[in-house]
Amino acid sequence: MKQFFFAALSCMMLIFAACSEKNVSTEPDPDPTPGPDPDVEEVKPLKAVPFSKGFNLSDWLNTSEEYWFVPDKYKEEDFDDLKTLGVDVVRIPINFPLFMGAAPAYTFNQKLYDVLDKVVEWGAARGIYVILDQHSSFGNTGFTAEHEDLVASGLRQLATRYKGKDHVLIELFNEPNGSYVQDNWDKIQQRLVSEVRSIDKNVIIIATGVNSGLKALTRVAEIQDSRIIYTFHYYNPFLFTHQGAEWIPSKHIANVPFPYDADKMPPMPAEFKGNAEYEEYYNIYAAQGNERAIAQEMMEVYSWATDHNKLIFCGEFGTLTTASRGDRNRWYKAVCDNLAAFGIPWTAWEYSSGSMPNFGVFKGTKNFDTNLDADLIRAMGLNVPPQYESGCPEVVYFDDEVPEWWTQGSKWDGYEPKIDFACKENPYDESLKCIRWDIDNVWGGLTMSTWPVSDFSEQFNAGASLEFAIRTTDVIDKMIVRFVQYKTGAPWNWRIVEEISTTNADKPAYRFANDGKWHLIRIPLQSMWICGTQGNWKLGPDEGDEGFAWDCIQHLEFAPEGNELSLIHISEPTRLQLIS
Repeated sequence: MKQFFFAALSCMMLIFAACSEKNVSTEPDPDPTPGPDPDVEEVKPLKAVPFSKGFNLSDWLNTSEEYWFVPDKYKEEDFDDLKTLGVDVVRIPINFPLFMGAAPAYTFNQKLYDVLDKVVEWGAARGIYVILDQHSSFGNTGFTAEHEDLVASGLRQLATRYKGKDHVLIELFNEPNGSYVQDNWDKIQQRLVSEVRSIDKNVIIIATGVNSGLKALTRVAEIQDSRIIYTFHYYNPFLFTHQGAEWIPSKHIANVPFPYDADKMPPMPAEFKGNAEYEEYYNIYAAQGNERAIAQEMMEVYSWATDHNKLIFCGEFGTLTTASRGDRNRWYKAVCDNLAAFGIPWTAWEYSSGSMPNFGVFKGTKNFDTNLDADLIRAMGLNVPPQYESGCPEVVYFDDEVPEWWTQGSKWDGYEPKIDFACKENPYDESLKCIRWDIDNVWGGLTMSTWPVSDFSEQFNAGASLEFAIRTTDVIDKMIVRFVQYKTGAPWNWRIVEEISTTNADKPAYRFANDGKWHLIRIPLQSMWICGTQGNWKLGPDEGDEGFAWDCIQHLEFAPEGNELSLIHISEPTRLQLIS
């Protein structure tokens, strides 16, 4: 058997009435003035929105099925990271029915409260406001009269549990839509306000217009309540923000520039023709696709709020990662600059996501230390963490604490690898753990996968290397080390490789001894070479083929291909990381 180890280094960040005696008189008050009734809750009018900027944590409590619900998807250190960025609010979309019992009570289960109680606590400790957003999906029928009691019950329960938590806000309804809503929204919203106020007179309530549209907000009916903030969502121009969206006809268009440039504009897709909505998106883009149009729309909603003495905030905005990075950053800068200019607070959609494409601020996987899109963070007016100012952040693939954004094991069907990812036998360089791999099949392998894919183009361009340590007591004639890309729609997903060995004298930099001692290997990314594809086989790109893409890495693999099984015995490779 052969044995393989990776050591781990972990880094954690830890953030962390007097009574007066009154003289009592039995004499009657000669001029009695009624004092406040202790049984009546005093209402304190809200003079300003108490937060400025933040994110939607969209991929936590907003799953469509319980199967996808991960209770610890976000941890306390994530709130430290958000605070580092300058965030002072998070919006938590909640799919109410996912956590509810049956009618008529519609009682929330403890799974929801286990998460929300922690969020409320973490937010309070860091000065971060928490918006509890009723974000339910009501199927093909949309919201109907039968759903009113469900939503009302959920809002009452949240108001009851978090009453007195001044940093907790309740958002009544995300993007109300459907024919029933169109006909009855003002009445429905007033009822939901009343339901919350029956529990808590002072919790800040967030109201909206139909579909949470910017123009619909300016037509919303007056609500007599002094502690309401009105929200709108902003995804204009839709042709740009949703290009490449797989779930709508926008999937048929790509490379839409921002701002609009006639010379770079793709032709109208054939799939848009005959679809009045998408033909209009295309035809009006020349007028909408610029900073001036964004400023004009922000001015309109600001003017409405000022004229009507309303408090407003933008609860969602964003552009998919399918847009070019430079143009995407320009759009975010235009939106955030205008929100700032008009004093409109915001929560961007979204912080991170497990899907592709997405609206997140990470270059693929959610790794704050290594994979944040620093240029986008800068464009949004947030704080760029210090490690990104150097231009080439370190990317750690294996650590003592296994990140939630990658899986580990073997992807070869039918092969059950003998791999221990938490081995404590003689780890490397004072690590707590390493990876032990007992190789019993030369066509097996060790793989570490990230999803969404990771962008290592910055590291590649900066001349970074893959570094790891390995030790073995047996001869390893050949070990293939490779990255595998995954690009949606690409005809070939290439593998880029290098070989390490105990016998190959032609490559001394990648040679190590079978002496049971640790040997450090550094493989410059720029020295690796294309060899084959994932799936349908092709050895290398032909003329005209797109080559390997460092911005869409899905797998890091170690494979003992080409060895005689009796010759190899790998012990304890350790820390896998990319370094400058």
